Amino acid sequence: MEQNLLIRYRHNPMKDNIMNYVRNLIIIVFACFAFADAGGQFYNGHQMTFGKNRVQYYDYYWMYYRFEDFDCYFNEYGRDLAEFTADYATKKLEEIEDFFDYTLEKRLIFIIYNKNAEYKQSNINLVTFDEESYNTGGYSRLITNKVSLYYENDHIEFQKQIASAIAEVIINEMLYNAEVKDRIPSSSLINMPDWYLKGLINYVAWGWDDEAENRVKDGIMSGEYKNINHLEYENAIYAGQSFWRFLGREYGDALIPNIIYLTKVYKKIDDGILYVVGKKLKELLVEWQAFYRKEYSDDKDLTGEDGNTIRRSKKDQIYQQVKISPDGAYISYVTNDLGRKKIWLYNQATGKHKVIFRAEPKYDYVSDKTYPVMAWHPSGRILTFINEEKAGLVIYFYRVAERSTEKRNLLYFDKVLDFSYSPEGSSLVMSAVKDGLTDLYIHTIASATNEQITRDIADDLNPAFLNNSPNEIIFSSNRLSDTLTNTGDPFERLGLTFDLFTYDIAAGTKLLTRLTEGRYTDRFSPAGSIRNNITYIGNTDGVINRYMAKFDSTIAFIDTTTHYRYFLTSTPVTAYDRNILNQSVASTTDDYGEVLFNKGRFILRKGKMGSTKPVQPEDISISNFRKEKNIFFHKADSVEQIRQWLVAEDKRRRDTLTKPYYEYFIKEEPIDIRHYIFEKEKQNYYEQLWRKDYMNIDLDTGVLKMPQLKIYETSFYNNYIANQVDFTFLNNSYQIYSEGSEYYNPGMNVLSRFGIIDLFEDYRITGGFRFSGNFDSNEYLVSVENLKGKFDKQLIFYRQAYESVSGDSLVKSHTHNVYLTFSKPFTPVFALKGTLSYRYDSHVFVPIDMATLMSENLNRHWVSLKGEVIYDNTRKRLVNIYYGTRFKIFGEYYKRISSGKSDMIVLGIDFRKYTKIHRELIWANRFAASTSYGPTRLLYYLGGVDNWMGYLFNPSGMFDTTIPVNPDVNYGFQTTATNMRGFIQNARNGTSFALINSEIRWPFVRY
Repeated sequence: MEQNLLIRYRHNPMKDNIMNYVRNLIIIVFACFAFADAGGQFYNGHQMTFGKNRVQYYDYYWMYYRFEDFDCYFNEYGRDLAEFTADYATKKLEEIEDFFDYTLEKRLIFIIYNKNAEYKQSNINLVTFDEESYNTGGYSRLITNKVSLYYENDHIEFQKQIASAIAEVIINEMLYNAEVKDRIPSSSLINMPDWYLKGLINYVAWGWDDEAENRVKDGIMSGEYKNINHLEYENAIYAGQSFWRFLGREYGDALIPNIIYLTKVYKKIDDGILYVVGKKLKELLVEWQAFYRKEYSDDKDLTGEDGNTIRRSKKDQIYQQVKISPDGAYISYVTNDLGRKKIWLYNQATGKHKVIFRAEPKYDYVSDKTYPVMAWHPSGRILTFINEEKAGLVIYFYRVAERSTEKRNLLYFDKVLDFSYSPEGSSLVMSAVKDGLTDLYIHTIASATNEQITRDIADDLNPAFLNNSPNEIIFSSNRLSDTLTNTGDPFERLGLTFDLFTYDIAAGTKLLTRLTEGRYTDRFSPAGSIRNNITYIGNTDGVINRYMAKFDSTIAFIDTTTHYRYFLTSTPVTAYDRNILNQSVASTTDDYGEVLFNKGRFILRKGKMGSTKPVQPEDISISNFRKEKNIFFHKADSVEQIRQWLVAEDKRRRDTLTKPYYEYFIKEEPIDIRHYIFEKEKQNYYEQLWRKDYMNIDLDTGVLKMPQLKIYETSFYNNYIANQVDFTFLNNSYQIYSEGSEYYNPGMNVLSRFGIIDLFEDYRITGGFRFSGNFDSNEYLVSVENLKGKFDKQLIFYRQAYESVSGDSLVKSHTHNVYLTFSKPFTPVFALKGTLSYRYDSHVFVPIDMATLMSENLNRHWVSLKGEVIYDNTRKRLVNIYYGTRFKIFGEYYKRISSGKSDMIVLGIDFRKYTKIHRELIWANRFAASTSYGPTRLLYYLGGVDNWMGYLFNPSGMFDTTIPVNPDVNYGFQTTATNMRGFIQNARNGTSFALINSEIRWPFVRY
């Protein structure tokens, strides 16, 4: 026989007095940080989580090398890249440790991906629980020594990634200690803005380069860097990098480790700087501004922005590439708006812009800025572009007149960085990445075959066929030799600059022609109008400008024939104060297109080469950074020459001597046993005697010895621990409804939750428990996740117990839930999720008299099926501060086992839009609606907010008992629909609801 239960709080005056005292004491400690808004929920079967996804297309086989200080993990296609990483990391780790005078205690773990698309498939750092479920004071994490690397376009950028990763791990270890047992609570973390921490990481890792110089110059001269604390994203990082560079120049790099140490001690960046430098941060920021204004005092504001400007980008939008058609009629360009990529076609005759291709959604993750890449067919009627889709390459042929697109898969390559057509249009020359090497290939379009031209560690970029010379290719490369080795040796040395080379395909030799006129200048994006006349962009004066160049030759030497040395005679044709980031020159006309960066925006420009005049020498000013680079290159060149001489001299000595060379210095004297010098010390002494002033030059010509290759086996590590006090459930679920009952609120309770993960975070195990303040209720949860493969799988077991009163009876209620969830991510922001669950409810009457002793316990078994459509492209700025859109549409079906008409169907939607007004000031809007129908219904209570602090002081006053519930409806479950500020629970109730929230959020006070 089934009985109706009246659920309410038990009332015990003495116990209530004790509990009130305890609660008031606890709230003093926790009130400042324990009440985080978990986000308004109206469905509590699972918390209303949204979240991003990782879409996996391939399964990789992982291996690793274990060195003394670090491990290198890589898949079956990344061995060469792992060896390159190990070689560079060995040197860079020692260098950065010397900079900080600190030895890394934890072993570094490098996880190496061959490209960005592989990295984006990984589950590392993916948040699968509700990130707002824990307040900042109670959430603890372990300092991680795991870093992910991916190859982008060349080894120079990859080296920056390696160095930045090492610097970040060392700085974090200096700030938060290294012991695994030391769990770092969020409340103990030092509040360091991006400009401080990430700027320091970049400065320590690789110092300064042309890109940083360009962005900082623009930020300082335009006034955008006026308040460094207001900067976001890349602007904050570049500004911070420039601040640490200024501090190192003016006060010395030796102060930086001391600043980090005192920042750790005082937990404030202002105090760390004050007690080391002796000046307040505010004063240093004024000096920082003055330093760079003086540095850029020669800036003439020649930014290239004039009547030829076609379009300025929106804020946070990037112009990646520009290509002009051979006849100059169209200009195509690529925009990247927070990951949303578009190809635009600009008609020079009509002045109209049209989007012809879109790819990827907006979302807050690492965006690959190398795609799409484009090239025009020599006829000017077809725009060809290559994009990365589902971790593979696709080539498109867009016919301008027909407005139609043909699509093909492009196999074999990991990435394609740039390409151009041959003069007859039958083949493509590509700068492509394969197995961690950036080399040149000839791709025949008709047969889809590839011919590899180069295969070495050097990075070969920007290839193009020379007009009127269909067998010659011109490209930019940082190779040291003009002879092709085709060994792919990851330990080969790279040049410090990029120079221009040509290669004759028809000759079939292994010799390149170096077009050398200066050894210390980078040259990129060569475009050949005719054989003896090309344009390129270079940084001779410290700013990347355009140059016109002519081929010339001189006699190199004569043996049986005359040998010529080819070189370029260049003339600058622009004198901008901002870098030309990308350029394209029409092959049959003198039209050009270019991209620059000015006043915080990217600029797309057009023009005619014929209208540009050579820049006069008096109009050229060399930047201070260029002067510093020239000095550095001269020193590096001199040291390298000395090193080569010492190596050759040492080899000659060792080859000609018949005994160890130190024996030639032995004196015929009795042995002094009190001051005996061992043989190893003799070697060191005579090494110093021979090398004299060159002891600091490394003569080691060997390569890094690789350890034994090991296979990765799954192992688990502690991930996080959450301990906190709040007023929520561990895993909310619908509550059983009985006539006359109120919604059960847990009151103040204590949560403990922990998680463990494997190295690649594909497998996750989570456990947790929660106890109420009066110890009458408790909850337990165990979750196992498998995120590997095309479907995400999760199994959850959840148990809840609480005491309640039904009439004159004391009832102990137990709820057991098992959830099996499958999720199919289609994009990083869109997924479908299905959940099959079983629920067992048990109500046990505690025997306090004969009536309850004879009462029959109630047991109910339910099965349910739920489907969800989830979209989330939000970007988290601060706690509860987001930008973007998220929504969820869901449907549920409940069926009670061994009961006739007990079906319940629930449909609902939750749509949220966060609009940025200014910095952290946002406008948050939410629309939520749901309905239930069938023989059994779901009862919604409107009113109140989640995690309500009011339950601490007046639990019974949080529910309005004056609003009746329709007795004619068969309600099976009850839940709340929040947020409704200003109302207590049960302001309204029913089987359907619709709710709109609109609010301005502004965290004007932060501690």
